Amino acid sequence: MSQWSYTSYVEEDEGPGAALILGAGGTARAAAYAATKLGLELIYWNRTPDRLTGIVDEFGGMVLSDLSEDSLGVFLKDTNTKIKAVISTLAAAAEFELPQWIVEQHTAPKSTTKLVVFNVNYKPYTTKLLHQAQKANLAVVRGSEMLWEQGVGQFQLWTGRTAPYKVMKDVVLENCQ
Repeated sequence: MSQWSYTSYVEEDEGPGAALILGAGGTARAAAYAATKLGLELIYWNRTPDRLTGIVDEFGGMVLSDLSEDSLGVFLKDTNTKIKAVISTLAAAAEFELPQWIVEQHTAPKSTTKLVVFNVNYKPYTTKLLHQAQKANLAVVRGSEMLWEQGVGQFQLWTGRTAPYKVMKDVVLENCQ
């Protein structure tokens, strides 16, 4: 299995941080679980905030109906919280992009917080969100990476054998690009 880890992307002494989870389905629930295990606070956004009730009941966190500086920006400032991960579970068809102020906050010369943008979609290979993040030189983790890493882990768990990592990666990439 690969040696990738979220903590390799961020400084450990940055203090508390949050994951901004976009979406409200089953994958958003998995994202909340993973972010909780990483010690991140949870901030959720979905077009229909009411759909987040079950996830918030299970994992806690704050639901925002607006990602503007006047809403999310004020919340982050008041709580002295920094977004360290954006995890999009939105459909690629949503063509979601982060508000520009969030990108600028993490790319400003004075910024000390690194931001990792995860997008669970594996088709298309590059969504609008990933394109935006790459253009801003933010760290990205594609859905295709998650897919093959999950497959490698499952193969090894089920068979007790070392997975053919390169073969699995190549097959996923061939079918996602």
